[in-house]
Amino acid sequence: MGIVYHGSKKHGIKRLEPRKSTHGVYVYATPEKVLALNFSGRCGDDLTYDIGHFNTDKNGPWELVENIPRAFEKMFSNSSSIYSFSDETFKDIYTGFEEVVSEVGVDVVNEEYCENVYEGLLAAEREGLVRIYRYPNKPAGLKQDGSDILDKWRRYKYKMNKEFSKNEFDRLVYLHPNLLPKINELAQEFNYDYHYEPNDLIEIFSSRIQRQLYDVEHEQYIDCSYISICSAFPNLKSQIDVLYDEYKNSIIQEDSIKKR
Repeated sequence: MGIVYHGSKKHGIKRLEPRKSTHGVYVYATPEKVLALNFSGRCGDDLTYDIGHFNTDKNGPWELVENIPRAFEKMFSNSSSIYSFSDETFKDIYTGFEEVVSEVGVDVVNEEYCENVYEGLLAAEREGLVRIYRYPNKPAGLKQDGSDILDKWRRYKYKMNKEFSKNEFDRLVYLHPNLLPKINELAQEFNYDYHYEPNDLIEIFSSRIQRQLYDVEHEQYIDCSYISICSAFPNLKSQIDVLYDEYKNSIIQEDSIKKR
């Protein structure tokens, strides 16, 4: 009997039942504990990080790549539990990742508590199980300007017939403002009428701040975007600073109220 792992922000789980997902109705797990740890972070997606084998050595450690500045501080700031299961009911459906799935519910064999996911990943790096690249460092197999995400969107569009909303493009340029010209080219290639000028980032940044203030559970990466926009378009910094300072002051006021 083998063991597979599932990472979660929730503690004390005794059994997992199948849930509907992209591939079907399954319980997901992985034979590699470091991947379960990575997937137990509080947030993160293609725009904020990559994990895989990007160099020629596909048998080497997993490579965890931060795609926007200080993303890992947001993504992995939580505690988590790594659950172990018997692999008896799990099978590989070739999702494109090191995942296996079960069509039936599974009982937890063991729960391993992790106080801080990022500290856990750093420990895994010391053990040689993962190699971590902090922004802007990237492995040789990825494009240094971060435009791999545009190639990924092309695959989604042309191979999976995915359509991208204006909101998705807004978030793309908000997190990757250095790619603004290429993002305009991509929208035109997809026959969308989305088009961005640098000044549009001011309104988009303001909108994301409002989302963060009203919905703290869904990370908007305000700090990360602030760094990226000011770096890509220094002429916008004074206007972005005003919005960012107001945001920080709102956070301070909310914290003060909570402590009363």
